Order: sequence, then C-alpha cells, then structure tokens
Amino acid sequence: TINTLHSDISISQFLHYGYALPDEIKLPPFIDEMTPIEKTNEADNVPNITALIEEGIRRLDNSIAYSLRAARDAAVHVVPLSGGLDSRAILGGLLNHLDAARIHTLSFGLPGTWDFEIGSAVAEQACVAHTRIDLSKVSWDTDTLIQFAAQCEHPIPLFEAVLFHQTRSLFKGQCVYWSGFMGETAAGVHLPSTPSQTWEHAKLRFSVMNRHVHSMTLTPSWFNFLDGLPHAPFADSRLCYDDQLDFAIRQQYYIKPTILQRGYRYCTPYICSEWLNFIMNVPRRHRMNQYLYKEILKAAYPHLFALPIKNNFGLPLNAPRWRSMLHKGRIRIKGAARRYVPWVNWSVSPTLNYIDFDRALREQKDLQAVVYESVQDLKRREIVDWIDIDAIWRQHQNRRKNHADALTLLASLEINLKAQELRPK
Repeated sequence: TINTLHSDISISQFLHYGYALPDEIKLPPFIDEMTPIEKTNEADNVPNITALIEEGIRRLDNSIAYSLRAARDAAVHVVPLSGGLDSRAILGGLLNHLDAARIHTLSFGLPGTWDFEIGSAVAEQACVAHTRIDLSKVSWDTDTLIQFAAQCEHPIPLFEAVLFHQTRSLFKGQCVYWSGFMGETAAGVHLPSTPSQTWEHAKLRFSVMNRHVHSMTLTPSWFNFLDGLPHAPFADSRLCYDDQLDFAIRQQYYIKPTILQRGYRYCTPYICSEWLNFIMNVPRRHRMNQYLYKEILKAAYPHLFALPIKNNFGLPLNAPRWRSMLHKGRIRIKGAARRYVPWVNWSVSPTLNYIDFDRALREQKDLQAVVYESVQDLKRREIVDWIDIDAIWRQHQNRRKNHADALTLLASLEINLKAQELRPK
C-alpha cells in the first residue's frame, strides 16, 4: 500500500519528517522474525572482544554468501560505493566469493567530496571496474520528477532520491544491485548515548532528531509532531525504544524507498537473520558509535579499511583519535561558516551528500525553474498558507539565508501531490 498525502496531518508530517506516517506502523518483517542468539553473547556473559570480532566476521561473511546464492545468475554485481562503511564491507565480502571481473562499482556526488572521491581509491585497491557519476551534470525537469514520484513506494524528498537513482541508470539487463540498507543502522549509528527510559521520551527524541528541514520551521503552529507516532511500544519487541522507532518508521518510510527503488533487483545482506541476530544482541556498549562493527571491518578487510572513510572525517578507521577530533573540529567550523555566512561563495565541502543544493538553486537554471514552478503551484493550492513561499525564495536567491532544504521539500510536496493525482482512483 502506498501512503498518500491526503490530509492536513499527513501534509504536516511530510513537512516535518520528509514523509507521511501510515495509519498502522509495524516493525519490518526482518526484525519481527529476529530470534535471540546464544546466551553466551548476552549481557555480562559476553566472550572477549577478540571472540566477538571473529564471530562477527563469520556472520557477516555468511550473510553475504547467503545473499549471493540468490543472485548467482546475475551477469554483473553492481556495488554503489559511498564514502562510508557498508558498501565497502559488501565489496570486501563479495571478493571472497565472486570473481572480481563480475563486480562493477560506482561512486557518485560532486568532485571534491568524499562520496565521489573515496570510492575510486577503494575500487583501485580491490581491482574492480569503477565508474564515477558527477551529479552536477544531472538535468532536471518536472515531468521526470512526477513520473519518478509516481513509482516511489511512499512520498519522499524527491530531489535526493532522483540523484541516488542515477546509480541505477547505467546498467541494463541481467544485473543485481548490492545495498547496505540497515547496515550502519543495526550496528548502532543512530543509537543515543543514553537509552530512552520511557516510550514518550523516545518519541520526543525521535521527532527532534528526524526533523528534515533545519533552516526553518515549515509546520503550522497547531501541528503536534508526536501525532501519528505509535501510542505504545511494539508488543514482544526486544529492541530498545529508540531502535523500535528508527527501524519501524525512518528506515521503512524514508531510507528504504529512497535507496531500494522499485523495478530493480537487490541483495541486502545486512537484513539477513544471521547478521541481525548477532549485531542486535551484543551488549549496547559494543553498538555505541558502531564500535564492534568497525572492529569487525578492520579485521575482516584490512586493506580496504586502511583507506580514508567518510565516517572518520576523511581519515582511515585506525587514525589516531586526536587527529580525527582535529579534522572534525575543522569541518564543523567550516560548516557553521557556510550556514551563517551564506553570501560567501564557499568551496565544495568534502562532507556534502549528492550536490550543493544551496548553490545549485542559485546557479543551475533547470533546477531553479523546476523548484520555483513547483513551489508556486503549491502556493496556489492554498494548503500551506502559513508559509510565505515568496519570502523564502527571495531570501535564498539574495543569499540572506540558505533555504534549499525548505524549498526542495516544498517542491517535493507539490510533485508528490501531482503524482498522486495521476494514479487511478
């Protein structure tokens, strides 16, 4: 069932989260079916860290091998490489079971960003074919975006999703795409430093952490962003409250429809029960900041993870902590400068995902036309009349504020509504 933007509540949810919540929220089947692992891996009876790392390597390799069995017939195994952990680990695991000649990697983004540059070094180290996709060369038109929205599983922020879709457009015929869906998430990337002690606190934390637009508030004054979240924890779930909300909502209604788009064949080893039963049952301290996962990857694929990685601010995972903190500080200072001094024409940030929408909305005429046309059509619907769309546009174009996140989400709302109107009643 495709969620629709059918009411003031669902539209407000979209403006807050970037997606609307369904009437009934459930944990995904791969979590529902998860079973506890051996008692020796729980609580205070955990083996030493070396034993856990060895067990993790075995379980991850088995999960990749299991996923591969269903895709042996594929002529090409496509691995989109970001600058992060999951896709690189998949590549390392595939090389244990598959001839490198059948693997093709991709990196995508803007030249100078980690997502664009790091993948090339990883592919060279792995001796596999590699293609780089410069997303600044993507052209934009409204009809294509409407058609894309009509094929999406749920209404989502479309501009990022369309750019991610470029990784699907190069290969035709018998190929399979390998996805790191749920990899870092299950390993603990969103796990807060202290767990929520109550369901209400977990919901409040989730709603704050998952706000999609940060440059301004788009929701009306009457909207309660807790509306639509589950009233109570999921029955019989062994997950902590924070994981329950992340897995059941964000992963299912934002991440999954963005990266697992319909019409393609995927392998998703991180949702195999053997891996989930391991990583979700280790002590919380080993999931914090993905500690155990990172140790597993360094031990399993040492050559690949000796290269720079986005998660460590462009340094290898084994870089000294002081050096990582220094890089982090520099990047945060530059990021703050970009936010608070928007009239300066800053160079491309290496942390950038996809493209620099702030700059592109001022300089790229086709994108500018699509977004302006869409937000003007949205204004004419009079369904977001508390938002001064013209003022937001002027502030952005005059470099007084960076409002690309708000403008692209408002444009996505309009395009999703147009796509809904095309579907059979």
